[in-house]
Amino acid sequence: MLSKEELLEKIREINSRIDEVQRQIDETTSEINNKRTLLEEIRKELAEVRSHIEGARGRLQKTRELISSLVERKSQIINQIRSLRSELLNMNITMQKYREKLVIYRNLLSTINEYAGGKTLEKDKLKRIIEQLEYFFETSPTNPEWERQFIKYISEIEKELNLADSMEKIKAHIAELKSQIDEFKSKREAIRSEIARLVQDLNTVKQELAQLKASRQEVYKELAKLKERREELKKRREEIKSEILQLALKRKELREKRRALQEELEKYNVLLKALELAERNKARARAREERVESLKERAEVLYNRLLNGERLTHDEIKILIEAGYLPEE
Repeated sequence: MLSKEELLEKIREINSRIDEVQRQIDETTSEINNKRTLLEEIRKELAEVRSHIEGARGRLQKTRELISSLVERKSQIINQIRSLRSELLNMNITMQKYREKLVIYRNLLSTINEYAGGKTLEKDKLKRIIEQLEYFFETSPTNPEWERQFIKYISEIEKELNLADSMEKIKAHIAELKSQIDEFKSKREAIRSEIARLVQDLNTVKQELAQLKASRQEVYKELAKLKERREELKKRREEIKSEILQLALKRKELREKRRALQEELEKYNVLLKALELAERNKARARAREERVESLKERAEVLYNRLLNGERLTHDEIKILIEAGYLPEE
C-alpha cells in the first residue's frame, strides 16, 4: 500500500509524462499540418506543371502541323522547279535544233546566191518576162534554130524563177525559225524568272522549316524538363503522404500512450481519494472519540454538581442527557 506522499509523487510523475506526451502530440500535429500545407502546395504546383505540359503539347502539335505543311510546300516547289528545269532543258534542245536548221537554211541560201552569181532575183519580174517570151514565141514566124535558142533562153529564166522561188521559201523558213527561236527565248526567260522566284520561295520555306524545327526542339526540351519536374513532384508528393501517414500513426500511438497514462493517473487519483477519505474518516472518528471523552469528563463534573444540589443551566442539562447521565425528556 502506497503512502499519500508516494501517491502524490506518482501523480506528479504521471502528469509530467502526460504533459510530455501531449507536447509530442502537439508537435506531431503541427508537423502533420505543415506537411499537409506543403502537400497542398505540391499538388498546386503539380497541377500547374501538368497545365504547362498540355500547353507545350499543344504548341508542339501546332508546330508539327506547320512543319508538315511546309514540308509539303517544299516538295511542291521542288517538283515545280524540276518540272520547269526539265521544260527548260527540252526547250534548249528544241532551240538548238532550230539553230541547227537555221544554219542549214542560211548555208543553203548562201549556196543559191552563189549559184545565182550574187544577182538579185525578182520573182514577179521573172514571171512577167517568161509570159512575154512565151507570147512572143507563139506569135513569131517559125525558125527551128531560133526556136531552140529561144526555148533555151526561156529554160534559163525558168531556172532563175525556180531559184527565186526556192530562195523565197528558204527566207520564209529562216524567218519562221527566227520567230520560233525568239519565242522560245522569251519563254525561257519567263521560265528562268519563275525558277528564280521558286528558288527564293524554297529558301524562305527552308528558313521557316529550320526555325520551326529549332522551335520544336526547344519545346521538346521544355517538355522533358516539365515531365522531369512532374515526376519529381509526384515522387515528393508520395513521400510527404507517406510521412503524413507515419506521423499520424505516431500521433495515434502517442494518444494511446496518453490515454494509458490518464487511466493510470485516474487509478492513482482514485487511490489518493480513497486514502484521503480513509484519513478523513479516521480523523473524524478520532475527533468523535475525543469529543465523547471530553463530554463524559464534563458530564461527570456536572453530574457531581447536580448531586451536590447545585442548579444547572439548560445547556448543562443537555450535556448530561447527551452523556447518558439523565434520561431524554
